Amino acid sequence: MPAGLWRRSLAALADALPLLGLSWWLALRLAGPDDLAARDKVVAFYDQLQALSMQAQRTGSTAALWNLALHPPENVLLAYATWLGFLGTIAFCVVAAALAAQEWLGGGRTLGKRVFNLRTADVPTGARPAFLPALLRSAWKAAFLCLPNPLFTLLGIVNAHVPLFRKDRRAWHDLWTRTQVVEDDGREV
Repeated sequence: MPAGLWRRSLAALADALPLLGLSWWLALRLAGPDDLAARDKVVAFYDQLQALSMQAQRTGSTAALWNLALHPPENVLLAYATWLGFLGTIAFCVVAAALAAQEWLGGGRTLGKRVFNLRTADVPTGARPAFLPALLRSAWKAAFLCLPNPLFTLLGIVNAHVPLFRKDRRAWHDLWTRTQVVEDDGREV
């Protein structure tokens, strides 16, 4: 039986949060001096925004806050792009590899799917997905979650809602890989 959208979404969230945390931790350990300098610039910019926000609350004047928020310095924008690009790459690799390994080796069950009693099944056979479909599904989800690209974000949001309009409740990545998220009855074909 096809999985409902809410359980499927909550399972995806349960998968994503620990992996994104792991990605952040790993990125801080793998970052080179340029990446760490970029991160420090971004953190300093946010600290400056926070200080201006506190000042605006005390004085009632928001002009300086709006000016900085709407016109950040070019070096901050470059630092933001550098750090986000590095972090996104690390997160993409971690999330894609971890989800693919879990779905392929875990009988179609990721950590989140185990919690919500779901599994990914190959549509023709009902068996766990093969390696390539598991990798393609995971890469799609990792791109949506991790890459700092508005196009991926938009496509991911649309894809997340596709099951609402399909009787079989399959999203694009399910259709492309001939898989489906189903309620787990404990049996694998």
